Amino acid sequence: MIFPRESLTWDCYCICYEMDVEEMEVDGTENHSLRNDKIPKTLCGLDFCFHVFNKMYIDDIIALEKCDVIPGMYWYKRHPIYKVDIMGVVVKRQENVRCFIYAVDDGTGVITCCCWKSRLHEQSSEDIETTLQRCRNLPEVLRKKMSGVLMSEAKKKEGYSLGDLVHIRGKIKIFRGEREVVASYHNKLEDPNMEIVRMSELPILYRTLYDMDTLPKKVLEELSEMSGQKKGICHGEIVPELKKILVTFIEDQQPEEISVEHVSKIPGVTVLLKEMKTSEEKNTQIQSALDVLEGEGRVFTKQKNHVYGVINPGCSMERLIMDILKRDCVKEKFQNEGCHYLHIVDEVRKSPDYSAITNSCVLTCLNNLEYQSDVIRTSFTKYFLCKI
Repeated sequence: MIFPRESLTWDCYCICYEMDVEEMEVDGTENHSLRNDKIPKTLCGLDFCFHVFNKMYIDDIIALEKCDVIPGMYWYKRHPIYKVDIMGVVVKRQENVRCFIYAVDDGTGVITCCCWKSRLHEQSSEDIETTLQRCRNLPEVLRKKMSGVLMSEAKKKEGYSLGDLVHIRGKIKIFRGEREVVASYHNKLEDPNMEIVRMSELPILYRTLYDMDTLPKKVLEELSEMSGQKKGICHGEIVPELKKILVTFIEDQQPEEISVEHVSKIPGVTVLLKEMKTSEEKNTQIQSALDVLEGEGRVFTKQKNHVYGVINPGCSMERLIMDILKRDCVKEKFQNEGCHYLHIVDEVRKSPDYSAITNSCVLTCLNNLEYQSDVIRTSFTKYFLCKI
């Protein structure tokens, strides 16, 4: 239920919101709500939520379930979401060299928003006037549009103040363990009624779109048949579950190397893959989980087929890296700031056992050595030996 803007008050918004919530409860969950199983990643593009900036409550954005299969994507029930559209009041403000950091509150929760400064912020008022003079040959409509854009960007140079109502669109990111919105569009709203319009619009969006299946009917029928045949965890969720089991196994047992055959005999893996009929299917899923761990720097491929070395504290690769740092940190080129990690990667790859090592594996070893106080990080990418 949406009222004309002129007649909106906070009381009428509250009445409207309560009515929508009651309607949502009456509808129930049998016919309109989503099932708990997620759609395969290959079908995410068929969902409208994947392509648009989704208008949502900040509380729901904070509570979104992280997708382990596709980095940067989140789940709201069965809808894939990575772009959001929020509107709220600035309750905290921080300015950095390259961006403004705002805490935005819409009444349901508070989320951090990062608004990058554009190059126009570096222009002075004289530069703006010079730019407008250069555009004097343009049609009047374009000149007015250009002037409005430049003036708007000039106002953004000082940032928003506490209590300003802002409209922000952007992608959901993780920074220092906290979820935030990195803005691709942001603007200050002069009309305070716009917040009430938004809050009266959201219950309708949730009831008619977010809380319902919006995939084509044929796709939903195929998904229901697939879930009925599997009677358990779907293929899209097997790899993340396998990864959790392998991480626990590595942390507890700390093996020097593992293989696909070895992993298939782990009790938790056997139970997870018992519904798969062929060994080829099982090996494919295990291989995918090992590839994910390799990308995270936990394991690395050895020259033997389907055999992976494990990155554990005190492993042979750490000793090799220590030898490289002892040798190179005394050289004139590295004695002040230390060795760049890419240089260390190149040196490690000269060893036949680590010819296919990835950057993430070397960084994992360097982080372990730094944690053990064997090396020190002199910059974001350079490392120096603590004792030469």
